[in-house]
Amino acid sequence: MRKGMFIVAAATAVCLTGCASVQTLTEDQNNAIAEYMADSLLKSDKNYTYNMKLDNDNYQEEPTATPQIQPTAVPKPTASPEIGGSTMQPVTPLNSDNPTESSEPQQKSVSLSDAMNLSGFKAKVTGYKYDSAISTGVSDISAHKGKKLFVVNIKFKNTSGQNKKIDMTKNKSSYVLNVDGKDMDTPLLTIANEDIHFIKKTVAGGKSVNSILVFEIPSGTKLKNVLLEVTNKDMMAQVNIK
Repeated sequence: MRKGMFIVAAATAVCLTGCASVQTLTEDQNNAIAEYMADSLLKSDKNYTYNMKLDNDNYQEEPTATPQIQPTAVPKPTASPEIGGSTMQPVTPLNSDNPTESSEPQQKSVSLSDAMNLSGFKAKVTGYKYDSAISTGVSDISAHKGKKLFVVNIKFKNTSGQNKKIDMTKNKSSYVLNVDGKDMDTPLLTIANEDIHFIKKTVAGGKSVNSILVFEIPSGTKLKNVLLEVTNKDMMAQVNIK
């Protein structure tokens, strides 16, 4: 079928060239026109593969224009009349060495009673004990090997004229023992009746209740410049013990 259609196309081309008053074509040109027309007729055939060949002497491919990349001018920084230089300003680092720009909240120094957030009671450190074991109303408490117990005695006095309840089980204060500039471990939770973490009772007006804070520190620690630090939110109290 393809061959028949090619013959029809060629005959049509010959007729057309004969009817028109045009310049006489060469044999190669006539063949190229006939092949082009046959190709046009066969494009609708799904089994047809384009394979038209043109005479290199009669065909020249149009050159493809290569896009030209134009350089983009980088704007120069404009002068600032206020500072007499570039408008680009230096960025201040977030971690400034300026101590006045610290992101940590500043703690204010308060009394021991205020740091413990006690209302109607006055807290006072009355002494300490440094030993490998202590005796309580319930049982004895012993330090681990290579450790000793540092026990801080604290008295709470009811300064009101009436009965008042003190509840340290809900107190949010934190306690740190500092020895010669070094913080020790946090206080222990003991089964002692006077353990400050479990004080919860009603105290008559003008009366007091005793409590203890028990720290465990290395046995070779020299007791020098001993401080008790009590903090509660933005409040802090420091008490000299020794």
